[in-house]
Amino acid sequence: MKRESRYFFVIVFVVSCVVLLTGCETLRKKFTRKRKQAESTEPIVIVPRDYSAHPFPNDVLYKQYFIYWKSWNQELVSSLTDMENYKKIKSCADQALANLKKMQTYLQEDKAQEMEPYVKKTDDLRLRIERAKYLPPAQMRGLRYDADRLLSGINKKFDLSSMKDHLK
Repeated sequence: MKRESRYFFVIVFVVSCVVLLTGCETLRKKFTRKRKQAESTEPIVIVPRDYSAHPFPNDVLYKQYFIYWKSWNQELVSSLTDMENYKKIKSCADQALANLKKMQTYLQEDKAQEMEPYVKKTDDLRLRIERAKYLPPAQMRGLRYDADRLLSGINKKFDLSSMKDHLK
């Protein structure tokens, strides 16, 4: 009796190993999703587009970048006032400088040269902010004062109403 039960367990073990190793592919095929066939036989037509031309005139783009610059600079001033997150302050300074440079590209040469000192001051402010990770509050107030002066100066001299005649 013991011998027969041993044989029975050995046979069950061998059969279960064979089933596990070979798998049950028909069952697997039964439950896998079949790909849908494409119903349409129409040919696909691809027409290339030219994205090099600006869809907007220069005054609209200048106004857009002016608004972006103004909002980023206001956010910089408020972040420096609240002494918020250093990464946020740094990102605001980077974005303000980038939008100021884009504004400068839409101005005629004489007005672009007038804007150059403001670009340099903004870049200097950005560099000072990068070095000012652990500044005391008094020096952070100095950075806020400089950012506020830049905001008011550029806002007065280079708003859209006064620059309409000086755009490219």
